[in-house]
Amino acid sequence: MNNKTKKLLILNIPYVVVGAIATNVGEAFRIASGTNASEKVQSLVLDGCFGTAFSNPMPSLNPIDLLVGIGIGAALRLAVYLKGKNAKNFRHNREYGSARWSA
Repeated sequence: MNNKTKKLLILNIPYVVVGAIATNVGEAFRIASGTNASEKVQSLVLDGCFGTAFSNPMPSLNPIDLLVGIGIGAALRLAVYLKGKNAKNFRHNREYGSARWSA
């Protein structure tokens, strides 16, 4: 494994871990009783569906739960990417705005 692949793998581990945890959140929402979203959220809070879903530390392998995990992991990765892309160019101890004109 070359250094570029290793670096890419290490940088993306947190997103995979968050996605794996999010599969259990998807499982909790799936097993919650109720017919609409508000009833399901209320059931999550009151009935303790999180305890049932997180009783097994392994990620849920249900296809819908996997989609939730992939979606949340990808959304987090996109948010971090957009935050880094919006970084401004500063030259410390210089006049504001001079970084654009520097060579």
